[in-house]
This record gives sequence, structure tokens and C-alpha cells, in this order.
Amino acid sequence: MILDLATIQAQLSPELGFLRFQWNPVRPGLAGFRRSMLTIAQLLEQGAVELVLLDMNKLPSLGLEEQFWVATSWLPTVSVPVLQRVALVLPQTNMYNQMVVESVLRTGQPFIHYDIQFFTDAAGAMDWLVGQVPAQLAALETEWHHYNPVLMQPA
Repeated sequence: MILDLATIQAQLSPELGFLRFQWNPVRPGLAGFRRSMLTIAQLLEQGAVELVLLDMNKLPSLGLEEQFWVATSWLPTVSVPVLQRVALVLPQTNMYNQMVVESVLRTGQPFIHYDIQFFTDAAGAMDWLVGQVPAQLAALETEWHHYNPVLMQPA
């Protein structure tokens, strides 16, 4: 199921315990950043998501205030016990946000109990998360690409 969360496009598959989310470039700026991220937190707090793909492509550069909020408020909230694996797709064109991710993860280390892997593209991340179930992987990819092809364009 595809969810439109103000500034984030998300895909939720409860049967796989899978959540994918990415910044929606159709809505520029960071105006709805916290509201959207709080909605993601609510989905994770429900305890049904084990696998997360966070695609940071198209995410505007995060300011210090957003970085601090993510590291000190959001990350502790989303580090629920059921969470097992997180795939981070880092933008190759935004070195600043790559450094932000490293800083946030370093600050949030006490809360992180799950495996985190870094990827340069969503296909590799998807394969790592749900590749052992090829039919479901294909269905998720088809749904994601069909719903919003704008997200699939290169950054």
C-alpha cells in the first residue's frame, strides 16, 4: 500500500513487515518534514515493521535543527524492538546529507539494535531486505514504480 505523507511517499507491506519511504520532490522544502517523520514513527511504533528502506535521494539538505531533532527525538522513538534491518540509500550527489547520516547514526548509537546497511540504489537495498521472496519483491517494486514515477527519476 502506498501512503502520501505530506512530504514523504511511503510504501507499507504489513504481510512482509516492510516499510519504504522517500522524500517526495513534488513538494519542495522541509515545511512538512517533522509531521511526515512523526507519521513514519507512528507506523513503526505499531510494532509490525521489521524491515525499513529509507531512500534519501531527493531529500533537501537537513539543517542543524532537523539533524538534532532526528538524532535526539525521532531516532529513539523509531528504534522499536521488532525492527531488524534498515537499508539506507544515500544520495551520490549530496555529500552533505551523507555526512548528516553518519553524524545522526553516531549520536543515536545507543538506540540502534538493528542491522543497518548503506546502498547507492534502491534496487540493492530492496534485494537485501526482501530479495529472498522474489515474487513479493517484484510486486513491491511494481507498485512503487506504478504509483509515482517522479520518484524514480535520477536525483
